[in-house]
Amino acid sequence: MQFWHYLAIRLIQAFFVVFLVVTIVFFVSRTVGNPEVGLLPFDASGADLERVKENLGLNDPLLVQYGNFLWDLAQGDFGTSWRAAGGAPAIDAIGSRALNTFKLGVAGLVVAIALAVPLGILAALKQGTAIDWLARVLAVIGQAVPGFWLGLMMIFFFAVELGWFPTGGADGWRALVLPAIALGMLEMAAIMRLTRSGMIEVLDTDFIRTARAKGLSERVVITRHALRNALLPVVTMLGLSLGRLIGGSVIIEIVFAWPGIGRLIIDSIVQSDYPMVQASIIVLAASIALTNLLVDVSYRLIDPRIRAGAA
Repeated sequence: MQFWHYLAIRLIQAFFVVFLVVTIVFFVSRTVGNPEVGLLPFDASGADLERVKENLGLNDPLLVQYGNFLWDLAQGDFGTSWRAAGGAPAIDAIGSRALNTFKLGVAGLVVAIALAVPLGILAALKQGTAIDWLARVLAVIGQAVPGFWLGLMMIFFFAVELGWFPTGGADGWRALVLPAIALGMLEMAAIMRLTRSGMIEVLDTDFIRTARAKGLSERVVITRHALRNALLPVVTMLGLSLGRLIGGSVIIEIVFAWPGIGRLIIDSIVQSDYPMVQASIIVLAASIALTNLLVDVSYRLIDPRIRAGAA
């Protein structure tokens, strides 16, 4: 019962976080841009502009617009794109884009984990050696190199010069490799350093010395005892990393012409397509909030000593 009470509280918190983000986006978007101007020819008259504003509901007071927006949202209506042909629902245009962004974020996280966790474990086991030094240098490079610059360099060498991968787009798994590496390198550095420090701390505890004194193999000591106890802060970082990767892939999507939701948000902001921006932000905010919720719940599976009430 304690777990379900904790889960209900976290769901309510996630709901209010999404609600706050969407409210901020709504009011900020209304303070910039004149969307009616872009919907009409350059020489449109003032009467035509007023007619478009009236049709879009932009002549209503701001609080009335906000109330209408919340009422439509409560009914599952995310709005209609002002730029799409035929006035298509905004959520329809987001569907495939959101899937592409999620795919890219997960791929970037897989790249980060595949590089960071083994390197962090090796660096902790070989503390002070050349392997440890190399891992720390890679972590510094990963945090210092901008993702867009790394993406451009990889496009030049691996796509243009060598022709191993396409320069952009989302056609097949090969198109996913370069953007996933560019996106995952920054998180790789943070995860690797956290894994290393966690393993060093755990390896110096009494229960690890006791496990070794019992004659357990080093592999069992590392994988079954040390790694599991060092995973908790790493899992926290993974949850936050996935949220950052999903929400922060805008630049990578632009560099690699990846048809994701981040690129859609940028295009919609330029065009002052408020419904599309709002719907996209709702999807991103809900995804990040859900990811953090799943991370909190996973603590009980990783370390049974943790109870929801104490968390």
